[in-house]
Amino acid sequence: MGEHHVASIDDLSPDRGLVVEADGRSIGLFLVGDEVHAILNVCPHQGGPVGSGGLFPAIRAVVEDRRLREFEDPESPVVVCPWHGWEFDVRSGVCLADAKRRVQRYPVVLRNGDVIVTLPDRPGANGGGPPDQSGASRGSSPAASS
Repeated sequence: MGEHHVASIDDLSPDRGLVVEADGRSIGLFLVGDEVHAILNVCPHQGGPVGSGGLFPAIRAVVEDRRLREFEDPESPVVVCPWHGWEFDVRSGVCLADAKRRVQRYPVVLRNGDVIVTLPDRPGANGGGPPDQSGASRGSSPAASS
């Protein structure tokens, strides 16, 4: 596993992803409140650039008095793939329409305003285990996100 400085916190926008390159991988970074989340910039549907998609509150629905009421849930941010509109929970990587599908996530640490992403070794190189699924908060240290 290796750490990669990929951006400054000031480069990120709260409404869309920032695509960066690290270790030959395209990665989407997302700012959610004080947290930064990193995902592989490949949608599992058809390989679209999900990391360049917009970031929105999830749309929820409830039935009240025999009527359907839809509302935005700002506590559940989703990234939307720009190719076909597939939606993923940015914190877990899970697809909203099919929980068996997900985008790969990577651990993030913020150090003095720098966004550091830890990438697993490539398959066949030093084990190449699965990535951690944590996000980083502003002011977090490496120990805080381990």
